[in-house]
Order: sequence, then structure tokens, then C-alpha cells
Amino acid sequence: MKKRIAGILFSLIALSSLFIFLLFLKTPGNKQVDFGLDDQLYGITIDDSWYDSVELDDIVAAIEDMPVKPIVRIVMSNDTEAKDYVDLFKRLHQVAYIMACPVDSYDMNQYDSVISYQRRFEDSFSHLSDYTDIWEIGNEVNGLEWIQQENSLITSKLEAAYQTIVAAGGQTALTFYYEKPNSQKSMFNWIEENIPNSMRQGLDYSFISYYEDDNDGFQPQWQKVFKQFQALFPDSKIGIGECGKTALNASVESKIAMAEEYYSMPKYTENYIGGYFWWYWVQDCLPHQRNRIYKAINEHMK
Repeated sequence: MKKRIAGILFSLIALSSLFIFLLFLKTPGNKQVDFGLDDQLYGITIDDSWYDSVELDDIVAAIEDMPVKPIVRIVMSNDTEAKDYVDLFKRLHQVAYIMACPVDSYDMNQYDSVISYQRRFEDSFSHLSDYTDIWEIGNEVNGLEWIQQENSLITSKLEAAYQTIVAAGGQTALTFYYEKPNSQKSMFNWIEENIPNSMRQGLDYSFISYYEDDNDGFQPQWQKVFKQFQALFPDSKIGIGECGKTALNASVESKIAMAEEYYSMPKYTENYIGGYFWWYWVQDCLPHQRNRIYKAINEHMK
């Protein structure tokens, strides 16, 4: 009886050990927590500024070592055709979700007609849809100071991009620029005056871009801001669309403090989904080994 019991115990221990072994025997990337796209987004931003100084393999390795499968926001350059991004999108989509930004806010005025803007999105979708989960149809679209176009043209361009992506079966996102309240530039008023109800009710994601360094260090009352923002986009998932330290003399400590502040934000509304999309992620977080900013961002992904 004792031998039989011992045999049974040995078998149970062996099976338990095998289970544990299989549990931890994972291919690269699978070790991450995957929240999907409907629960919690932890985003990072990648533009084209790293090409001459960082290898794509290093970016992929840093993403694979993150505790959560992130969403990478790829900001495309105006002078680069969509087809030239295929290899980058394909590679990064193997280790992350992708949000494509075919037109950055600073390139918005390079598209001086609705047709030219719509064609950019048609071309991007044609080449990159297999590797893109969310399409940012406009970035900081109320930033008139640098966009320098009429509101009516901006609205028409956004409607055209929105209809293009929706008709093709893609998910849409739109990002607005928030400024401190005494700037006399109300993001909320601009949305009410320039974003049609069909888009406000139909967008899958609506985001707020905010940089404290550009607003004299002002810290918004985010609970109040997002409550008002959610009312304008009742069915959208909402969150932070861009953040980071833009000051040229920003210290590592200040970047760590800001990363911890944003990536640990609570769920302000029922549809609040996070985002954050740290702008200078490549510059600030690579090489990622023993990188304090990279570590600070990762530690607040949960």
C-alpha cells in the first residue's frame, strides 16, 4: 500500500513538474500579459528618427522584454510612401499591436485637399492593413497653431479618412491636443464645433495628447477632463494619445517621474483604456538593458 501510495505521489509530482515546465516553456513574446484591444492599452510611439542610430532588432528585443504586449503607435513620415513601411509594420506586428498614424499633425498641412488626405489613407490601408489594428485618422487635429488650415478643411479631411477606414472594415482613432485652460484654446469647444456627431458616435478610440512641458508644467484634473471628454464620445474607448518630456534639458529623474505618473493612471471612466504612447520611447528607452526609464514604464504596466 505504501509503495502504491508512493508511486501515486511520485506520478502526481512528476505531472505537476511537467505542467509547471510547460507553463514556463514559452516562445519569445508569449510570456507577456495580453490585454487585447478592449480592456487596457499600454502604448509606445515610434517615428522615423531612430533609423541612423538604432537597429530594428534592438527595438523588437525591447518590446519582447516588456511585461505586457504593448500597442506601438507608428508615426509615418510625409515623405515616405506607405509601401516602404511594410517591413517595419510586419516585423513589429509580430510582437505588438499596431496603431498606424499615416499623417502626423505637423504634416497635416502638407495635404492641402481632401482628396490628397484620403489617398494617403487609402494607400496606407492597401499596403499596411494586414499589420495594423487601429488607424489614427487624425493627430492633434485641433492644433491650429502648427496645422495652419481652416477648420472646415480639417473636418472634411477627417471625415474622408474616417469613411475610408470604416468602409474597409478598420478600427478608427482620433487624437486631440489639450492645453491648460487659460490658453483660451478650448479643446472641448473645438470638438463640439468641428467634429460631426456621426464621428463622435462612431469612433472606436478617442485620445488626448498632452505635454506638461509645453504647458508650463500644468497638471490637469484628469478625472474632470476625461468625464467631459467621454460625454463627447459616448461610445469610444478613451485615453492618453501622447505624452512624454519635451524639454531639451529634461533629466532622467523627471522622465521617470512622468512615466510613472501617466502609466499608472486609474480608470477615469468606464471606457477609459489607457494608451499613453510615450513619444520619445526609442530615444529614452534604448538600449533597454538596465535602462531606468524603460524600467519605470514597464513597472506600471499591470
